[in-house]
Formats: sequence, C-alpha cells, structure tokens
Amino acid sequence: MRGIYIVGGYPDKESFLKIADIVLNKMDFIEIGIPFSDPVADGPIISSAINNILGKINVKEIIDITKLLGKEKNIFYMTYSNIIYSYGIKKFSDEVKNYIKGIIIADLPNRLHDFFYQRGLEIPIIPFITPESRESDIKEIIKYRPPFIYFIGIRGITGSKADLDNSEIIDKIKVIKKLTDIPVIIGFGIKGKKDAKKAISIADGFVIGTEAVKVQNNLQLFIDFVNSLQ
Repeated sequence: MRGIYIVGGYPDKESFLKIADIVLNKMDFIEIGIPFSDPVADGPIISSAINNILGKINVKEIIDITKLLGKEKNIFYMTYSNIIYSYGIKKFSDEVKNYIKGIIIADLPNRLHDFFYQRGLEIPIIPFITPESRESDIKEIIKYRPPFIYFIGIRGITGSKADLDNSEIIDKIKVIKKLTDIPVIIGFGIKGKKDAKKAISIADGFVIGTEAVKVQNNLQLFIDFVNSLQ
C-alpha cells in the first residue's frame, strides 16, 4: 500500500482536486489533512501549508470536495479530535462515511477511540503504533480491525528522517505482524523512493507527507515527485 498525504484544499480548491486525482490514479491511497489551527504533530512545511489555507476553507468544504473525488476510492482523512468534536461527531460521520475508508486522529490516544465510537462515529479510526508500544496495547488496538495500522517511523514531528534500518523499528513491526494480518503502513520520515522501497520491504506500505506537501502548490513539480516514486 503506497500513499501520499496532502493538505485539504491547498493551495486552492481547483488545484487540490487535480492533485488528489493524480494521487488516486498513481498511488494506492490518499490521506487528506483537514487543516487545524494547532497541528502539533506536523513539522514546519506541513504547518506552513495549513496556515496558508486556514480561514480560506472550512471542514464542510473539504467534505464537499472529497465527495467530488467519488465513492469507492481509498481516501483517508487525517485531522485532530477537536475538529470532529466541534463539527459534531455523528454529523461528521454521517456526511463522510460513504466516501472515506478511515480517519487518522493525530492527537487521540488509542485508548480513547471508544469515546468517538460511542458518540456516533462509524468511520474506522486508524491506530498509531510506535517502537515503544507494548504487545498488550497492540492486541487491544487490533480488535477493532482497522483498515491499517499507522506505524510512526520517527520520534517527533513530521518532516524528520526515519531510520528504517533501526533494529528497534524492524523488530516491533515483526511483533505486530505476528499478532495480526492487518497491514502495517510506515509514516513520518519517508522522504522518497529509497525510503519507500525500504518501508515496503519491512512492512506493508508507506505514506509520504512532507515531501509531497513541499511541492503541493506546483502541479508539475508534484507530478514529477509522484512519478519519482514509481
């Protein structure tokens, strides 16, 4: 599974739709970030793009744009808990559950997934696992059968470089794969084709964010970047 993260609505709605179509045609899935005023998990490049689009597009508009991409596409959202909570958990779920396959909530601990499910969320929440995650935590996560497990390849914010030769990372992924057949996708720190190939060799796929967002405001550069991953 090969995926790319892009900031929702950036640099403008028309350009975003073109970029999203490119990702959906070239990659296995797309991760659309819903802009949030305090993106604590994001590094300076993604934060800059988010700040650029904040106030120019709202959650409802991103949902409407998503619907234009069509059903049955491998679309995932990435956002923060306050966005969903403020919009209305059930309302948010009802509006997008037929258009996206899952949601990554960057600031939501795995143990609090039930909080959203019990309040009407019918969209699978993608869990995070890190090298520090305990086996008992992994067993608890997989009972929900998410579409995939998001393995965080670095400690810190997006934009840093992952060390995919690190035995701690490799060993933890082996532990996960012994416990479940749910795909493990490595995110945070994947820079280009070399990292992507390494991620696929030790897990089930990858998602690239910072390097894609870096060229998201230039259609040709974005196309060149996506092609470089093939």
